[in-house]
Amino acid sequence: MKPNDILTLDILFVGDDGDGIATLGTKTIYVANALPGERVRAVVVDVAKTYAHAVMVAILRCTRSSRTPFCPHCKDCGGCQIQRMDYRAQLSIKRNIVIDSLKSAGVITEDDFVPGVMGCKYQFGFRNKAIFPVAKNTDGEIVAGFYERRSHNIVPIKECRIGINENITIINAIIGHLRIYDIEPYDEATHTGLVRYVMIRKAFDTNQIMVSIVINGDSLPHHNVLIDKLLTITKKRIKSVSLTVNCDNTNRIRGNEVINLYGDGYITEIIDGIKYRISPLAFFQVNTPQTQNLYRLVSDFAALTGNETVFDLYCGVGTIGLFLARNARKVIGVESIAQAVDDAKYNAAINSIYNADFYEGKAEEIIPDLINNQGINADVVIVDPPRKGCDKVLIDSIIKMRPKRLVYVSCDPKSLARDLRILHDNGFKTKYVQPVDMFPHTVHIETVAFIVPLV
Repeated sequence: MKPNDILTLDILFVGDDGDGIATLGTKTIYVANALPGERVRAVVVDVAKTYAHAVMVAILRCTRSSRTPFCPHCKDCGGCQIQRMDYRAQLSIKRNIVIDSLKSAGVITEDDFVPGVMGCKYQFGFRNKAIFPVAKNTDGEIVAGFYERRSHNIVPIKECRIGINENITIINAIIGHLRIYDIEPYDEATHTGLVRYVMIRKAFDTNQIMVSIVINGDSLPHHNVLIDKLLTITKKRIKSVSLTVNCDNTNRIRGNEVINLYGDGYITEIIDGIKYRISPLAFFQVNTPQTQNLYRLVSDFAALTGNETVFDLYCGVGTIGLFLARNARKVIGVESIAQAVDDAKYNAAINSIYNADFYEGKAEEIIPDLINNQGINADVVIVDPPRKGCDKVLIDSIIKMRPKRLVYVSCDPKSLARDLRILHDNGFKTKYVQPVDMFPHTVHIETVAFIVPLV
């Protein structure tokens, strides 16, 4: 097998990166945009020892779950990998991804342990945040959009139905500003140029919009002209415009320094009556309508009676902790991003929540100190770590603490399965696992696990 070979393949299933998977001899073939049950003709693009990647050029046999793509960028954009699949089939695929991860780690043996995925009511316009890379294309034109799959080539985006309506209007205004004033976009190869990314975020309840431009520098020429333009085209719904400084030679999107250009430097979202201030660097769930359902599920698993001390680890702007504080004796949140901790403290104050404290630092460093030096233990622990999962030191601290209940919110089934395996090997049991679809049309899946210590 070699590049440019034409293959006829029967797609067996979808992998956790969204590619259709087929086999040919001893090789696994990954085919972008192909669905289980389809027979396709595909051209090989690269070959390794045990696998190859191919691009679909024709569908020879359809499957019942297939549908016409809703996005004109479907073949190129690396975003909505399974949009050709009807929504019920998408949920089935995601459940299988969770099951396969948990089985591989030996956490479960039966499929029935994982119920059906909690579906998302709104499958379009749900995403409250988007990050657009900015660069020059091969013709020397400044473009913004999303990356191609397995590439840093930018696909210019004319529409994105999972995002907010204002995204494209704002992006076009910013690109126009760069062109008018000859402002260079960032070039990864040479580490030159100014504008790297544009982040747009919207609070659904208050209708407030935030724009943050990531730059390889400390200022944006003629930014006041751009702000006036943005306020005009959004009818003054933009409440925050800022620069995020990232001068490192890295693929990391954001830096740590924020320069506020307009507004108070944040927007406010409201979920189930709780107000949340969100700053440019702060983590907040990207699917606002589904977030309330996610937090209610966490609350159900936590089963608070008003007498518990709760640790909310990787707490962001305090979203889950403040949601639970109404039914807890005490909430202690830990977050490594200073700006998010400031937001969390502010959010506690504006909601008149006085039983929540927030610490800045790594959870794996703060929690051992609370336990060993301050004698503070938790009855209930909530963890919502990044994709890589929990740090081993933190897992060890949780094992030592042995809380009555542990609720693990995960955005990656593999790291969840790994951490659950460690907990199982140290006297804990997973009682329930509930997948929650926060990201329709992608293979990404949020999972909430309820864990208790063995008696």
